[in-house]
Amino acid sequence: MKAMETATAVVATKVASNSSPLGAKVATDVRMAATVEKPAQQPSAEELNAAVRAAARQIDSYLKSVGREVEFRVDDESGVTVVTVRETATGTVIRQIPNEEVLQLARRFDARSMSLLDLTV
Repeated sequence: MKAMETATAVVATKVASNSSPLGAKVATDVRMAATVEKPAQQPSAEELNAAVRAAARQIDSYLKSVGREVEFRVDDESGVTVVTVRETATGTVIRQIPNEEVLQLARRFDARSMSLLDLTV
């Protein structure tokens, strides 16, 4: 649950940093959703999935309104989740998290070799 609160806070901060009124409204809505009183018991997986889907729809709606799209994927070689933000009209990558350099490090760092360097003598 703490990870979801952290992710919600990060998303709200990123959206709020946009100066548009819609960005501020979405950020406020996300913050309000995050500060709702927590129930005594943990929410079910179904409830969490519904909350994540609702947040994703809000974020997607906002990004479309500013000409952006977001893509989530898992890198085949490293297993790392990658988030890419693109300009809708041109497909130009605006931001990728983690960036390519970090992905390359993750690909090199496997459980067998435990090595970050690829040295050939």
